[in-house]
Amino acid sequence: MNDQGEIYSTLRFLQSPSESQNRLGPDDTQRPGKTDDKEFSVPWHLIAVTLGILCLLLLMIVTVLVTNIFQCIQEKHQRQEILRNCSEKYIMQNDNYLKEQILTNKTLKYDVLKNSFQQKKELDSRLIQKNRCHRENEIVFKVLQNTEERLEGM
Repeated sequence: MNDQGEIYSTLRFLQSPSESQNRLGPDDTQRPGKTDDKEFSVPWHLIAVTLGILCLLLLMIVTVLVTNIFQCIQEKHQRQEILRNCSEKYIMQNDNYLKEQILTNKTLKYDVLKNSFQQKKELDSRLIQKNRCHRENEIVFKVLQNTEERLEGM
């Protein structure tokens, strides 16, 4: 029938270079509780502590930076509030000053107009007096003319 013989083989899969070096051979046996020195050249506790310290350090730095940023923002808002208050105070003072100046100017204009009105009133009263005197003089002059004419006619 078949003259072929049976052939057996063993397959070995290599996963990583470190595992291929640490792989147990067919004759090697591993004792419980002991590990190979080549597998852990640096203890993992040291790496974990170092990473923990770095994370803690980074967390502290971030906390300090965030605190400084918030303090700067708060100081900026305080300065803006102080500036706004000062500008409002200055504007109010300036506004009051301008109002006083306008009031002073209006008062001066009023005084000038009042004086000119009084002068006009005085001039009008003098003119009225002058006209009255002029009329009285005309009347006296006419009476004197009439009296002269009568005296001459007699």
